Amino acid sequence: MKRVYYGWLVCAAATLLIFITMGTVSNGFSVYLPFIQAQRGLTHAQTSSLVTLRCLVAFVAMVVIGWYYKVFSIRVGTVIAAGCAGAAFFLYSVAGDYRTFCIGAAVSGLSYGFGSMIPVSILMARWFVRHRALALSICATGSGIATIVLPPVTTRLVEGLSMAAAFRIEAVFIFAAAALIFLLLRNDPAEKGLSPYGQEPRPENAPGGEAAPVRSFSLTPKMWVLMFLVSLTMGGLANPGFSHLSVLFTSEGFSAMTVAVLISGTGLMITVGKLLYGGATDRVGGRTSSLLFGAVLLAGHVLCCLAFLGSAPLAVVTVACLGVGYPIATIGPSVWAGDMASPDNYPKVVRRLQVVYAGGALLFASVPGILADRAGGSYIPAYILFSCFLALTLLFIALAYRENGKRSHRI
Repeated sequence: MKRVYYGWLVCAAATLLIFITMGTVSNGFSVYLPFIQAQRGLTHAQTSSLVTLRCLVAFVAMVVIGWYYKVFSIRVGTVIAAGCAGAAFFLYSVAGDYRTFCIGAAVSGLSYGFGSMIPVSILMARWFVRHRALALSICATGSGIATIVLPPVTTRLVEGLSMAAAFRIEAVFIFAAAALIFLLLRNDPAEKGLSPYGQEPRPENAPGGEAAPVRSFSLTPKMWVLMFLVSLTMGGLANPGFSHLSVLFTSEGFSAMTVAVLISGTGLMITVGKLLYGGATDRVGGRTSSLLFGAVLLAGHVLCCLAFLGSAPLAVVTVACLGVGYPIATIGPSVWAGDMASPDNYPKVVRRLQVVYAGGALLFASVPGILADRAGGSYIPAYILFSCFLALTLLFIALAYRENGKRSHRI
């Protein structure tokens, strides 16, 4: 009987990691925002500032992540990151004021910054040559699965027990999951006596049997500018944009349980969308798949602007489009780095794009709350702004790939 390649178990552990560091910390936490605001008396701006603080700490963590993973192996470093998520939820459980929630948000930012797609992208690059985009997309479904499971569970726990109890239960789960990640994860195939999945023998056409040199290249200055703008905007869309969906629908008159179901539905479609995006990228390439899924994401943001109609069927279509489109924001930087840089430059490029992505999340984090305070509590102006930025982002992706094509002919 043929044994399952161990890299798929690493992929499963990385999926659980993303469930924690992105799913619970970001997507799952968004469900708590209306409860925190109502039960602790926070303003719209203060509620948004918790997202801002998390994004700020995550950004700083991503800036120093190169140093972090020199001190710790990926296996140890990611487990520490997961543990930070558990600590954050414990702090939320005992928080009685705004300041304690801020401390929890800061700790959760460490989890997001050190434990999300940067180490996972590097791990998948080490373990997979073939089906790398699919492996990445499977890992990224962790946040989508969290978005399916957590909203209804969290809402029932808060309404049936208390908000503090819900936070404590999640903290216990996170610590247990972190232990499982440590048991399964391995830094590279060599630790299991394996080679990367799908690796072909390198041609030996040099005297003495030496392998032919691999050409090294990275992004051109023009490509860096374009992808900087793309990653910056995607950070705002996938973090503050998603995190404020719950308050968007709540402020437009949808019930708490309806909002929970909508957010859960978004998670289901995110999970499906990530698998579709990974498969499509392996088949048609990063350019075509990014533009296609980006167009669906744009449609979802435009539909968000119609939330004031209070239509449940329209809300279902909205979250379906958002869920299918969101994968380009989370997986996109890893795909773009793989398409536009040589393997030796891949870790550096993906790290820089993810740092800019985190910077975008930080830049836009308080925008929805600030605009809502000025618009009588409506979050629709924020989604009008996001729709405009996303349309420009798709143009920048197309231009970056066109420049990449020109550069490929030159080298």
